[in-house]
Amino acid sequence: MANSSSGSLTIRNILERFENNLDFARRQLLEDPPDRENVNCDMNNFWTNFTGATKLVSHEATKFCMAFDGEGITSVEACQSLIDKIEKTCLALLAVFTTLPKTKGKHFYNAIVLYSADILQRMGSLCAAIRNQSSSRLQIVGEVWEKCEAVEQLPRDNRDAVLSIFGEQHDMVQDASQELMDSLENEEGILPFELSLVTPVNGIQMPPPQSWTDSDRNVLLPCSGLIKALKACIKKSMQAISERGDGSNEACINELDTMAEIVKYSSTMADDFVLSIYPPMNHSAVREQATLVKNKSKELLTSVKNSHICITADETWIEFLEKAVDHNWVRIHDMVLAD
Repeated sequence: MANSSSGSLTIRNILERFENNLDFARRQLLEDPPDRENVNCDMNNFWTNFTGATKLVSHEATKFCMAFDGEGITSVEACQSLIDKIEKTCLALLAVFTTLPKTKGKHFYNAIVLYSADILQRMGSLCAAIRNQSSSRLQIVGEVWEKCEAVEQLPRDNRDAVLSIFGEQHDMVQDASQELMDSLENEEGILPFELSLVTPVNGIQMPPPQSWTDSDRNVLLPCSGLIKALKACIKKSMQAISERGDGSNEACINELDTMAEIVKYSSTMADDFVLSIYPPMNHSAVREQATLVKNKSKELLTSVKNSHICITADETWIEFLEKAVDHNWVRIHDMVLAD
């Protein structure tokens, strides 16, 4: 890349400054920007403008990459003019984002923040590749295109954002449940994955796999039942949100956010519970983890019951799952105490 200059300014300086500006804007975006009172925000207009802004960014990324192809831009003036246009396009994307108030939903708002920040980061990576004359710029500009096109897959409101969280958590709890079921089908004590390859934070290697005792096996079925009950709580709640969730009313939006906060770490809790079950089983740890899963399940059901998504027909499955959670937890609790 030519490095002709006007005074002390060089093309490399211009690119480096643009890259730093993008990084600064990205960090500012991620640092919980202040809420904006925009009660009249029309979501149809927002999406029209936001989608249009991403298309402009994608277009400018192409021009940016092509401008430095071959000999590339050789004058500082031409480089500065190009960067000014690209920077203006990135700022236009942020300007559309600033019309979105947080009252549209915490999880929806966060999804748009992360998406916008990712676009800025990829544009910064493209700038760095061009500045360093790296051949990776063609791959990176493709990533910018792909990210900009992904605007169509973003949640359209807080209901969609919360459903996405529920779906992710359900699938991961399903994996934990299946893992435990696989172990139940193989009572030789062979683990479904090689724990000896895992190095905990304290650096101590895991001991070789051991077999379950007879008293351990008595606890396995209610443990599996409790994990299945948690999965069912998430699934049934997700169905109710899908059918009756309101992503436009502020009070309803807040209720959806509350449910998402309850469910978002369910998979981690399920994983910890399943890990506590593997031999050598510490029954006190199992009881402790089971209590956390029980409380999480009951908290979610209570939140659903007291929200706008609950109708009379839902009370039947909510009551059934509450009893299923309590039944399995009591069996685990009593067996552990008996041992």
